[in-house]
Amino acid sequence: MDITVTISEEGNAILESWLGVGQVQPWVQHALDNKLRQRIDASIEECTDKNPKKLSQEDKLSELSKITLPTREERDAELKTLKQGEQ
Repeated sequence: MDITVTISEEGNAILESWLGVGQVQPWVQHALDNKLRQRIDASIEECTDKNPKKLSQEDKLSELSKITLPTREERDAELKTLKQGEQ
């Protein structure tokens, strides 16, 4: 899947001055890959009884394919219910 990210010319110039010319796209890709890895691990912890640190990437994706992940709205509603119960 391709996702397009748009930044201003000024923003690109600032990032290139920090990262180096031609390094913005690899940096953004790395940041996204890292966030995805974190979310996969968190989803494994939240929705299974498995330890993501002991699973290969293939096994993690296999585990996730067996469950239905909650939507953002479902997670927010659950958090709201939990917070109301604490009051």
